[in-house]
Amino acid sequence: MAKETTNPGGKPDWALTRRERKAKARAEAGLPPKKRRWWIVALVVVIVAGAAGWWYQTGGKAVVEEQIAAYQTQQDEAAAQAEAEAQAARDAKAAEVPVMQLTPSELLEIAPRRLRETVKVTGSLAPRQQLHLSAEVSARVDTVAVRAGDTVDEGQLLVQLDVETLSNQLEQQRASAEATRAQLKLARNQLERTQSLVDRGLSPPTELEAGQANVEQLEASLAAQEKQVENAERSLDHARVEAPFAGAIAERSVDPGSYVATGSPLLTLVDLSSLEFEATVPVSYAPAIEKDQPVELTVEGVRDREFRGRVERISPVAIQGSRMLPVYVGIDNPGGVLRGGMFASGQLILEQKDEAIGIPAQAVREDKEGRFVLVRDGDHVRRRAVEIARDWDGGRMVEIAEGLEPGDVIVAEPLSQLRAGYEISIVEE
Repeated sequence: MAKETTNPGGKPDWALTRRERKAKARAEAGLPPKKRRWWIVALVVVIVAGAAGWWYQTGGKAVVEEQIAAYQTQQDEAAAQAEAEAQAARDAKAAEVPVMQLTPSELLEIAPRRLRETVKVTGSLAPRQQLHLSAEVSARVDTVAVRAGDTVDEGQLLVQLDVETLSNQLEQQRASAEATRAQLKLARNQLERTQSLVDRGLSPPTELEAGQANVEQLEASLAAQEKQVENAERSLDHARVEAPFAGAIAERSVDPGSYVATGSPLLTLVDLSSLEFEATVPVSYAPAIEKDQPVELTVEGVRDREFRGRVERISPVAIQGSRMLPVYVGIDNPGGVLRGGMFASGQLILEQKDEAIGIPAQAVREDKEGRFVLVRDGDHVRRRAVEIARDWDGGRMVEIAEGLEPGDVIVAEPLSQLRAGYEISIVEE
């Protein structure tokens, strides 16, 4: 294995630089090391620097300053041109009027309207007039002429009780009364004769007193028997149960052949020509609720129809534990569409104003100059200052005192991207 040669400085051959290899080759050839002439390089640098300084002092300075000034001027002109172009672009962009598409539902034509302050009411319907018919005598049921759901007229026969026993009782009472009436007549005649004898001294006064007592006793018995006759006649009349008013049968509790005692339920009759809406409202509205205030209702199961009524009664006490106040509203029921027990909801109108200028509260905008709305002006929208009188319908509507007239068309929706001066186009929904 060949021995690796070590050079001065301890470097192996493979680690020598190009200059070190040349120096090694000169040494191996017996030539002296090549001398570096650094002084020549330094001399050249000094001469060049001196020439440059002499040139700068004798006129080069003016040339340099002129070139620097020209360069600076060129840079300033370029910057000014760039700024002018940017400003022109901004002006062009500002001059462009954006076009926004609106639907007809986002616009509102101003017209006088009715503004209201209302409170929501819910509850159920019940017949205003309802009667539970009961037996007023004890008897067997002979006939039941109606069934649940039938409509009846006033005076129509509903239930007929057996009259045979009642008729016999009446005849018996009448006979007893006639017998007592005959006895009374005889007793009065005897009293008159006794009075005559006593007046002539032919009979003692005690007989007169006895005769008078007998007459009075018979008179009392006759009065009681006549009363029993009246009761028997009334019982006979009550055997025929008639409708006290026109209505409908809501419930039937007896059938023919059954025996009923006094007070037994027979039928339930209701009048559906008018109903009562039993509503509940928050007790906080109690100071504002008054009798005869109008109510507008929609009834579950009766589509596309609105019913109107008025407050008839107001409960003095809220429902315990709910803070809800019962309010009773009378509702007409033409055609008998409504039924008892139906659920209804609607609005109790606390206050209203006709022929007012009202718009949705969300259509009103506000900036540092005050409140305004966006009014359509041809194909653009313009700013229009408005003055608000008050709000209605729980703050959802506002009444405009000044700034809008009938026929104006405003933007009714809170479109945040739309600004005064923008161009608009109307598209169908």
